Amino acid sequence: MSDDALITPLAIKARIGPRRVRAARTLPDLPVYYYLTNFDAMLSQMRQIYGGCLDAAAKDFLTRFAALPDHARCLYARLAGRKGHVFDVARLRYDEIEDIRAQAALLRGEGFITNLQSQDFEAYLSGLTKPDLAALMTEAMPQGSFKKSWKKAVLIDAALHHINFDDLSIAPSWIAQARMEALDYILFLYFGKITPNLQSFTLRDLGLRRAPDWGDEYGARFEDVKTAKASYFYARALYDFKQGCAAQTAQLIDCVAQWPAPLEAGAEAARDKLLQKLGGLSEQLGDIETALSLYRRSDAPLCNERVVRLRYKRGDKDWVKSRLETLIDHPGSDDELIFASDFYARKYDGKRTSLMTDILREAEVITLDEAFRNTPERAAAYHYRETGFTVSRAENAPWRALFGLTFWPLLFGQQATGLHSAFDRVPADLKRGTFYDRHTDEIESRLETFNDPDSALSLLLRELTHHYGQGNAIFRWSSTLLDNLRPMINLAGPSCAQILRAMAKDWKNTRDGFPDLMLHTSDTLRFVEIKAEGDVLRRNQLTRLQQLRRAGFTVDVARVNWIVDPDQDYVVVDIETTGGRPGAHRITEIGAVKLRGGQVVDEWSSLINPQRPIPPFITKLTGIHDNMVAGAPLFSQIAEEFAGFMEGAIFAAHNVNFDYGFIAMEYERLGQYFQFPKICTVASMRRFYPGHKSYGLKTLCAAYEIELSSHHRALCDAKAAAELLLLVNAKRMA
Repeated sequence: MSDDALITPLAIKARIGPRRVRAARTLPDLPVYYYLTNFDAMLSQMRQIYGGCLDAAAKDFLTRFAALPDHARCLYARLAGRKGHVFDVARLRYDEIEDIRAQAALLRGEGFITNLQSQDFEAYLSGLTKPDLAALMTEAMPQGSFKKSWKKAVLIDAALHHINFDDLSIAPSWIAQARMEALDYILFLYFGKITPNLQSFTLRDLGLRRAPDWGDEYGARFEDVKTAKASYFYARALYDFKQGCAAQTAQLIDCVAQWPAPLEAGAEAARDKLLQKLGGLSEQLGDIETALSLYRRSDAPLCNERVVRLRYKRGDKDWVKSRLETLIDHPGSDDELIFASDFYARKYDGKRTSLMTDILREAEVITLDEAFRNTPERAAAYHYRETGFTVSRAENAPWRALFGLTFWPLLFGQQATGLHSAFDRVPADLKRGTFYDRHTDEIESRLETFNDPDSALSLLLRELTHHYGQGNAIFRWSSTLLDNLRPMINLAGPSCAQILRAMAKDWKNTRDGFPDLMLHTSDTLRFVEIKAEGDVLRRNQLTRLQQLRRAGFTVDVARVNWIVDPDQDYVVVDIETTGGRPGAHRITEIGAVKLRGGQVVDEWSSLINPQRPIPPFITKLTGIHDNMVAGAPLFSQIAEEFAGFMEGAIFAAHNVNFDYGFIAMEYERLGQYFQFPKICTVASMRRFYPGHKSYGLKTLCAAYEIELSSHHRALCDAKAAAELLLLVNAKRMA
């Protein structure tokens, strides 16, 4: 299989409920040698700007690779782009490469590939087909020691335990990719992370991954080889830890005293994260002393917290008290200050409950219909709109957009620092926490504009106009982006500046955790975090709540109490279609009935032109024929009206996924989002009225004496299903 084959475009499924349908993407044809062009471009960047960061192995790799013939370079680039590192040359199929065996021989001579070694045994077994693997095991293992029907992974495990690699006679066509450590290091310098293959290039070229074009003026990530190698050590260690190799993990812990000193902020953060993870693993294994020794090597907030908790549990209460006082006076972050203050208050000042518990207990309680259990934030938004607020879903989006637009030139313009390749989307200054220090004067100048709403909005509009649509990992563009930010600027500009300053100083720890909803009127602004039953207030959410309050914002937590709300609107829907599948057929009629307080308060119906013939058997079933819908509106012409009829309601239907799926598909064709909580009268009748042989609409209507005079016409069926929903709700509220 070639590396191209690994990028298989998936058929994107229809969105029904929480899923989304999108038009299938036509992938571009790539140039024949696109992969070598990308590989050479990366190595060229290594030679041009990373000379001072290259160790001897990386330099030798670059020199020897450049001297290879073109087709040998093509073959190695192909191997480097594939998954794994062990291959059977006889099975490689690259038509553009002349005489693959000859190119492999050239690569072998220069040390870019090698014969298999014992450490390649598992990869070799994985590369065999299952029949070949079974044949190998039949020859090398005692009869009856395995079954060919076993899954391949089980067969491989058995082979590893019962076959000696040195006893095998492996075909010479099997080779292992060599110089992998040098290549891994080069890829780390280029991408800034451990990258096991070159698929990022292919995904970009196919248009499946956005890679912003920041120009060709990139700088090296590190100043010298010592700094780069230390950063590589911690990135590699974290990557290997995630792969779950016990031997490597044990070795990391044993040699912790010999770890290289982290010489830049990114390496220090990676070191702290590694110590935290290894300490956590030691705790899980019951080795508390090792965990403490690891945590103590870092002054990161999470490591400090674990040391405090473990030593308090061990009985070192005087030491813990002194340590907490130090952390309160000199916290490493707002998160750490909140932890230390809260822990001190509970353990030494007699406070009985945590700050998080107190906030949740004091929170406003809002009652919402239980049908919204899966979308509490959406239900809360409806609730607050009914009280007179304009409400929008907030969370992190408006804050990240405000940050990105306010500081765009410093993040991505000519003044930007820390963009090192076309794949970088977050400047290294933000990752390393040096953004504010590097740009203090310009940041403060821009924040000063927030004292005047018109000036701030003018700045944001200028950046939005100049850069709309440019890829970045800070925020997403939208046509309503500025409208969503306007209330924040107009009603709380200076407070916004305080939050933006905190984000500029510590992006990593302030980029998320913001409240769910933003509520505003002409002269008030409020943020609300919604917590349903069983939800907890996470540490970063608590920190952000405190930061926002200190900045002058009104921020609340609202707890949801689920009830069956008698005043909740339900829209009971029925549709008729040209067939049974949303992707292949279209709607011919919609009927809808609105219920409130146990009464029908409104109804809506329309024939729909499906823009295709109605099959005869459908006409026989529904009575709807082509002439009836010829002059009917298209779905696009009634979409806005129907959405308005649904506003704030729960979508109900008999076999709800059928009706909901067709309607969601129609909105998706228009590029619009359709999502409402659902209730199914079939499922609900089965639950509350068991014992019927059939739960078809006609059968249930007969059983409960519900009128069904024009079965299979949308409005008639919707009215009948509405009567069933009233029966269901009577039971739900009992």
